[in-house]
Amino acid sequence: MENLGLNPKLLIAQLINFGIFFFIFKKFIAKPFIEVMKDEKKKAEERKKASEAVEKQRILLAEEEKAAREEIKQKTQASLTAVRQGAEAERAALLKKAQAEANEVVKKGEQKVAEERSTMEKEYKQTVAKVSVMTVENVLKDFLTEDMQKQVNERVLTHLNK
Repeated sequence: MENLGLNPKLLIAQLINFGIFFFIFKKFIAKPFIEVMKDEKKKAEERKKASEAVEKQRILLAEEEKAAREEIKQKTQASLTAVRQGAEAERAALLKKAQAEANEVVKKGEQKVAEERSTMEKEYKQTVAKVSVMTVENVLKDFLTEDMQKQVNERVLTHLNK
């Protein structure tokens, strides 16, 4: 082997050194390094699972928020519809009440006008009767006697009342 340029003692020493190095490397360097790598891999998987869980939770919350907004929108629409219907009913009731009050005022006004007309007609008849009596008395005073004047007055009054 010496012809090849190899020293057997040196080769054995190098093999022993390599074995010791391999044993030390495997025991003190490779094993902890592999454990650290496994721990990092587990942590990465846990982070990935946590990230996926958070993303699922975010999606679920977004869907719940959307559903809640839709529900609020529907409730708001229902409330607005109810308020509008109530307002329309109140408006109709107020219009009906105002119409009834207006009709009542018109009816009272018509009654008052009828009463005033009746009173005026009575006063007019009385005035016409007085004027007629006075006219007849003044005109016939010279021509008729007192008894005849009374009879004429009575006849005029009876015809006026009809």
